[in-house]
Parts: sequence; structure tokens; C-alpha cells
Amino acid sequence: MADADRETCDVVVADLRRLRAESGGMPFAEIASRIQANRRSVGSDATGPARTTVFEAFRPGRSRLDARLIGEIVEVLGAPPATVPEWVARAGYAIPSAHVEAATKGTRTDGADATPAEPAESQPASEQLSGPTPVVSTAPAMQASGDARPRRQLGPRQIILIMTASILLNLAGHLAVSYLRLPLFFDMIGTAVTSIVVGPWAGVLVAIITNTGGVWLSGPHSIWFSLVNVAGALVWGYGARRFGMASTLPRYFLLTILVALSCSAIAVPILLGLFHGGVGHAGESIVWTLQMLGQPQGLAVLGSNLVNSLADKLITGFVALVAVASIAARWVVPGIGDRLRRPLSDAPEGSA
Repeated sequence: MADADRETCDVVVADLRRLRAESGGMPFAEIASRIQANRRSVGSDATGPARTTVFEAFRPGRSRLDARLIGEIVEVLGAPPATVPEWVARAGYAIPSAHVEAATKGTRTDGADATPAEPAESQPASEQLSGPTPVVSTAPAMQASGDARPRRQLGPRQIILIMTASILLNLAGHLAVSYLRLPLFFDMIGTAVTSIVVGPWAGVLVAIITNTGGVWLSGPHSIWFSLVNVAGALVWGYGARRFGMASTLPRYFLLTILVALSCSAIAVPILLGLFHGGVGHAGESIVWTLQMLGQPQGLAVLGSNLVNSLADKLITGFVALVAVASIAARWVVPGIGDRLRRPLSDAPEGSA
């Protein structure tokens, strides 16, 4: 991997400090103690790191990082297990920051005075690191420094507001589809937002209220399809929060595919068993086309629903991601990776 494509130590440290802030500012001594307990639980004879060793891992101006220790720290701080190997890889590939190299070589960078490296601290004066994180001349570093403000936990007021807005968003999408006769659904955008931001079971509540309210829009059959909405809530919520599938864009794309498949697995038996293959939805035109081509009803309904569900959930998922990223920029949302937290704020390297 070329140096130009690798992150600096300061970028990784900035993200590490932000993760500690999100976890409630766990003391360094507590982090060291928990790492030691984890090592003993797997039968390791190694003693835990000293508090000063842990403190040094959070200090900007490093020329190298201990990848194993970084992985143990993020695990203790509650990072999704699926993201721990990514942290280890980032720490292992990290290169010294530009101002560190300049201070070592006695040179200047980018035609400006080089920022001197911060003096090493042999013993932390307190548990709280102070001083701004150095800004380095890479796009990820600018994003990290721009996002360095601490984010708070969602309170009851914010949770109620998010869930209420999600229900209204679902019903608005339901109404638009019914009025415009669109071959999509658009009744799960709010479900996705609540499931990822608040939790899967909060998403289930949003799903049930949405489909109960949808009775006056599309008829009593909407109640049965609350099971589909519930399935989407559980897959989106647990996938993002427990399995780290919202930590990167490719993983999130895969998560939306899994939601689409899960929803079809619930919807198709309901359509075939209770509604003879259809409820008059605009997307069911594919069913009649496939049947005219000689396909059996079951296969036609499955094919039609899969096509509609994949298209709908991909659009739904990425519309929801914009809302989730906006919330995660100010509030703690477990499982959301830094690169998805503010997806529209990334700037090309060297931009102002």
C-alpha cells in the first residue's frame, strides 16, 4: 500500500479519542484493567498494559501505533466486534503524521512552519486528555478534526421525536405510493431510521403503528404486512448495531440486500396463502407478465416481489442513511462507522 493511500497516526488517534468520548470517557486505568481481564479470559499469561501505556495510545503526535493494543482498546470501549479487525489494520498501516516527520528531520512542510511534535508525557496529569488534535493535510484528518466535538447519548425526548417522525415518514411514503400507483413500497424509510438509531425493537413498534395506520390508506390487508415491516426492522436494527453492518458503505449495501430478501421471505407466503397472489399493488404487473409467459403462480409472485423489494429497499436504505448520518453527527449511534456518519462532508484531498 502506497504511503499516499495510508492514514496517519494522528487520524487513527483522533478516531480513538472520539470512540472513548462516546463510551462515556472511560478512565485509562479502567481500560488497562479490562484489557488485562480479557487477556486472562483467553488463557494468556501476558499482564495487562500499564495505565501510562494506554494513555500514550491516545496521545497525538505518535510516529507509530501498537496495532494489537489499539484493537484491545476499541474492544473494551464497546466498538462492534466486526470493526475491531479494521481498527487493527488501520493502526498497523498508519504512518507518521506530516508534522512529526518534519520535526524529526528539521524540515518544513507545504511551505509553512512545521508544527513541532508534542512532548511525550511520562505520566498523565489527569484522566482527561487536553489540547486539540493536530490537523494534518489529508481528507480523513480534516473530517476527523471537523467531527471532533463530543456527541451525546439520545434522551427520551429525542427518541420520541425520532420515532414520531419515522411513523409520519412511513405513512407519507405509503400515501405517495397509493396515490401515484408506484411499483414500490416506500413504507419503511422511518422503520430503518428508528431501528438503526434507537434500536430494532423501537423499529418494530414503528412498523406496527405504520401498518395499523396504513389500513385507511390501502385496506385491512395492511395489518398482515406489518410482519414484513417488522422483519425489516429487526434485520436493519440488529445488522447495524450488533453485527457492524453499517460501519462501511459496502457492508451497508449488503445489509439492505439482506433486508430485501427477508421481507420477500415473509411477504410471498402471505400473498400466496391469504390473497391469491396479489392485493392490487402496482408492482404486481410483473406477476401477470410472468404468468402469461407460462410461469407458475408461486414462481411469478416470488420473482415479482423480489424485483420490487430489492429496488425498494435499496432506495429506502440509502434515503434512510442520509437521515441516520445527520443524527449520528450529533448523537451517539452504535455501529455507524466514521465514513458513514457524515457521508456528504467528504472532500477531495487538498481541498479547502
